[in-house]
Amino acid sequence: MYTQRFVNDQRRNESFHKNRYDIILSMDRQTFFLALLTLLCWGIGAFIAKLAANRIGGQSIFWDTVGYAITAVVFSLFIFKPSYLFSSDKLGVTLAIISGAIGSFGGLGFYLLMARKDASVVAPLTALYPALVAVLAFIFLRESLTLIKVFGIILATAAMVLLSL
Repeated sequence: MYTQRFVNDQRRNESFHKNRYDIILSMDRQTFFLALLTLLCWGIGAFIAKLAANRIGGQSIFWDTVGYAITAVVFSLFIFKPSYLFSSDKLGVTLAIISGAIGSFGGLGFYLLMARKDASVVAPLTALYPALVAVLAFIFLRESLTLIKVFGIILATAAMVLLSL
């Protein structure tokens, strides 16, 4: 009887671990593919931004914004219910609008740089913003900044310098 219970416990334990690891692997794949999609979209978008900036200069800022706005509106209306979009959390909406405004200034700087410099220099120089996010999140949101993350920021900075040479 004890042996049978032990075997059943082992099977349940193995099943639990198998299901848990399947979920973790599944989430990791989803995260990986979403990150890969983001990387591809941003990389190809930055390349096309350089082509646009070479042809129409500063006008590319306006047309990029038009493309972004259309995509964001269509996506949001397709995915979210209108009642969800117009949240009652006024501070959250205000923060999102401020984020968009500040990000737009970053986009302006990106396009102005693309019109003046090589894409192989501009893209790496402007791509280090996630390191700033990590530092700000550490300072203001009390998120962890482990030694590994600090080392990653140092390596990313080194990569940025090497890529822009």
